[in-house]
Amino acid sequence: MADPYFVGKTALVSGSGAGIGQASALAFAARGAKVMVCDIDLAGAEETAAMIHAAGGKAEAMRIDASDAGEVERLVKATLDQFGSLDFAHNNVGCGVGKPLEELTEADYDYSVDLSLKTAFLGMRYQLPVMRQRGGGSVVNTASMAGISTTQAADMPYAGAKAGVIQMTAHAARAYGQHNIRVNCIAPGLVATKIISEMYTYEQQVALASDHIIKRPVKPEEIAAAVTFLCSAEAAMITGICLPVDGGQNAMRG
Repeated sequence: MADPYFVGKTALVSGSGAGIGQASALAFAARGAKVMVCDIDLAGAEETAAMIHAAGGKAEAMRIDASDAGEVERLVKATLDQFGSLDFAHNNVGCGVGKPLEELTEADYDYSVDLSLKTAFLGMRYQLPVMRQRGGGSVVNTASMAGISTTQAADMPYAGAKAGVIQMTAHAARAYGQHNIRVNCIAPGLVATKIISEMYTYEQQVALASDHIIKRPVKPEEIAAAVTFLCSAEAAMITGICLPVDGGQNAMRG
């Protein structure tokens, strides 16, 4: 159902060709926002945009390497050219390599940190100045429970990168709060995305979620609901936080 606060505004969602990003793009559109759908997989981005169009929303699909500064700058410009504004951004790119420490190479480290930390930095680097010039906005970065505590499913570079996302989010919130911009991040637990489903059976996912209070994987739509909440008028006094959406995994730490 459309929310007057979102109607006529624009959301940019990276990594929105599948999984959490796709669910986030659909959630923004359902609330009434126009959506710039972007992913390194253009076919996935186009599929998400088509789903938004089919539901009566407005969206544009674009291929983007979110770890490339020039492409991110071009994406933000294209969003303004297409929709005339940039009000919300969800920086949602990240991936580990799934190897133990002694098997990791420098290339593995660079890959994971570029995708999981640099992408959030570049997103904010080009989104926040535009929002400042236009009088405000809201950014949500996807961190991870791996950035807060050790988890079975995360490798070391990914965990370190996601911890960095949490700290960068707080720093950006402090720097841009005076410009009517809020910056938050979410920390998903194990999420039942297509990638996870290809790696683990549902029974294995439930086993990995054994350290959650709610003992099942998180649904992408549940992450998306948290993202759009953090961008909503109801969250007007929430900034600089990392919100766990983890079935209680954080509470089980002790």
